[in-house]
Amino acid sequence: MPSLRPVAGIAPFVVLLLVCLTAAAEDIKQLIENGKAAQRSGDYSRAVDEFTKAINLGSKDADVFFQRGLAYERLGKNSAAIADYTTAIDLNPRLSIALNNRGSVHYREEKFQKAAADFTRALEINPSYARAYYNRGNTYQAVGDLDNAIKDFTRAIELDPGDPDSYNNRGWAFLKKNETEKAIKDFARAVSLNPRYTIAFYNLGNARLKAGDADGAIQDLSKAIQLNPEYAFAFFRRGNAYFRKGDLDKALEDYNRAAVLRPDLSDIYNNRGWVFFNKGNAALALRDINKAITLNPDFAQAYANRGLINKSTGNCVKAVEDFNRALELEKDTADLYLRRGECFLVMGQTDRAVKDFERAAAVNKDDPEALLLLGTLKEKAGDYGAAVKLFTQLVSARPDDAVSHYNLGTALGKSGDFAQAVKEFSRAIELDPTMRDAYLSRGIAYDFMGLRAKSRSDFAKALELKETPGVGRGLRDPVNITNVRAAVAGR
Repeated sequence: MPSLRPVAGIAPFVVLLLVCLTAAAEDIKQLIENGKAAQRSGDYSRAVDEFTKAINLGSKDADVFFQRGLAYERLGKNSAAIADYTTAIDLNPRLSIALNNRGSVHYREEKFQKAAADFTRALEINPSYARAYYNRGNTYQAVGDLDNAIKDFTRAIELDPGDPDSYNNRGWAFLKKNETEKAIKDFARAVSLNPRYTIAFYNLGNARLKAGDADGAIQDLSKAIQLNPEYAFAFFRRGNAYFRKGDLDKALEDYNRAAVLRPDLSDIYNNRGWVFFNKGNAALALRDINKAITLNPDFAQAYANRGLINKSTGNCVKAVEDFNRALELEKDTADLYLRRGECFLVMGQTDRAVKDFERAAAVNKDDPEALLLLGTLKEKAGDYGAAVKLFTQLVSARPDDAVSHYNLGTALGKSGDFAQAVKEFSRAIELDPTMRDAYLSRGIAYDFMGLRAKSRSDFAKALELKETPGVGRGLRDPVNITNVRAAVAGR
């Protein structure tokens, strides 16, 4: 008969199992502590090793996977970080910090839809999670949804009013919306919270420059440079501020420094070239702008600037080539049509000039320069009705500009409407009593109306005044002063 093994004989195995499990638990706990200590010291590779050992020993704690994901993220191993954050979320679906961090990795990988979804889930779990609002705000901003970005940054500020990043990034969203004053307030608040916040000083300087405050911009950008003497963009922007003030030498110094720090930035060479041009050195200007185009063959502004320089030196053929290229890159730019049209005039291609001025006026219906040039050409071609219409539009755009009224008066006079012409010349004289051409033209209109005394009086007044520069852009034939003198003398 077989003997039976006593039940009591199982006890040593149970005890041994319990001892082993306890030892394993202690080992896991120690490994987790080691991993966290390595994490705090910045030794992320060791942190990964310690957390991995804990996981291999059987840890199913969501926080362990989260911590290892964090270490992977610090090491730049995004795929591994996302995998661990996902496991942590699977183990604890309410772990909002893991959702936030997974969203941050998606954001850096420009997977903005996934990022926004993670931040939104984190906020559903924890509606007071300021950092998740901040991160979602950045995501909205990245896809151009500035209104929702501002809402999220605002909520982040309400929850954490001491966070300078939320103010800085909301300021950037305001700046993109051209709400410059709001942007300035936010950037100023950011630097008050963190006086060493370099990028916020840079942004504040940009906003002040956009608002027309060149001196304030220089002050803020100088602070950014003080905090980071290698900040190429700050030198570049401060150069722009000095240029705005007309201090070309200081602008040149800053562009020079920016070019040393970032010789690959086409904007620097373009702007420095424009400074050289304004200092009267067309050769150096062309050298720099050619460099800008070499670095960025699709740089529309550089082609436009090179066109203007070539135009100024009388090389209209090359200027037209540059304006053509600029217009390919930036279609429907009124100023480019105007400048190219002026070149066509110089080249004797009046029909092409008219087409360009018409395009400029179509792009910007109230562009005074386009209306003036086009109206003068129509008048010169004998299309007085079109000229009157264009100059009437010009007067509406510039009701207090004496030259505009003068041009309308001239077109009216040539169309035979001398009474209305006199009214426009009189308004021009009222606005600018020194406008010699207005007196001459009103005198001619009076003469056609048979008002000889008034005509001679205007001619006499005109002869006392200096010649009016720039009236009619040089496209209109001047009044014959010899005939005027003869009329005044009664001959």
